[in-house]
Amino acid sequence: MKIRDIIFPLLASVLLAAASCSSGHGLEKMAMKRLPKALEKAMEEQMSLSGGARIKSIETIYDCDSLCIIHFQAVAKDPSGKDFSFPVRYIFLRDMFMSAAEGHPVYSEMVTGSPTMDREEVKKLKESCRENSDGLYVYYAGSTTRIDSDDLW
Repeated sequence: MKIRDIIFPLLASVLLAAASCSSGHGLEKMAMKRLPKALEKAMEEQMSLSGGARIKSIETIYDCDSLCIIHFQAVAKDPSGKDFSFPVRYIFLRDMFMSAAEGHPVYSEMVTGSPTMDREEVKKLKESCRENSDGLYVYYAGSTTRIDSDDLW
């Protein structure tokens, strides 16, 4: 085994780790673009409701180069045509391990119900996310569903 066979993968890993820690290159813009399609898909799969939902009271809880967490209220129509509202958490993730392994960005997501939170609870959640960013990534990397590249946008 040659030294370059060891050094290049190691160097790539270090650069990937350094890039994941950098700031100012968050996923929020991409997540916001993907969110309506992800919500519509989740509504059909999880609630058997077609027609999607309106998004209101949207707030980014955490955003970095590999993970974005968004909370919002979804407003949809039940089968009788009445509006109902429910809190939702959207996770949009750039899978750093799979991106490195495949040589191109690999994204995944999760849409899930979320408890309703008042302003103080949201503030505490944001602080907790900032303090535990590595743990959040590890947790959600195993929980999200990969987005097929043909279905990304």
